[in-house]
Amino acid sequence: MNLTVEHLSARRGARQVLSDVSFTAHPAHVLGVIGPNGAGKTTLFECVAGVLPFDSGKVDHDLLFYVPDAIRPWPDQTVRWTLELTARMFDTRFDDALLEELDLVKLQHATVKSLSKGEAKRLDVAIGLTVPRSVLLLDEPFDGLDLRQTRQVMEILRRAASNGKTLVLSIHQLSDAARACDRFLLLDHGNSVAEGTLDELTTKTHSPALEEVFLALT
Repeated sequence: MNLTVEHLSARRGARQVLSDVSFTAHPAHVLGVIGPNGAGKTTLFECVAGVLPFDSGKVDHDLLFYVPDAIRPWPDQTVRWTLELTARMFDTRFDDALLEELDLVKLQHATVKSLSKGEAKRLDVAIGLTVPRSVLLLDEPFDGLDLRQTRQVMEILRRAASNGKTLVLSIHQLSDAARACDRFLLLDHGNSVAEGTLDELTTKTHSPALEEVFLALT
């Protein structure tokens, strides 16, 4: 099912953090949410996921799961325990193949709190893919990963999308976004300033690459 957001606005105290944001994410596609620091990317994810309230607008989606950036669930438990519990909580079975694909086999008996930043990020991705939800929001899924790991995670996420999942990724590295995503939502100061494929955005701004689109519109 599509994830559709219409005219979403949110304030935090006196500050307007999101203003009239609208976009649609489609099944079997990867939507990348990009923008400068402070653009409102994480706030948008939290509002869409129902973690934080919003003041006006509408969010329409099927069952959704949100993986925030830098979470450490059950820090005293092991990687395998965490993934198996996640599967039981959502009445599904954990796929051991994820351990292999995300290079977590040797870490499966390590505690979550002992993981490095990149290791914890790969666990976050495994948690998101374990939960049987048609819409998955991942905040900075490539943060802390090296080049090889980034490519591995991209391939896994692209495969999940090709199997019908709707993926929405917040990404600060534009080179990663350009490789991983089918469409883009560009936020700036809480406003959605552009949405489209890379071809559509480069044509609109007469820019040769995503980096130049970003600079032209922010």
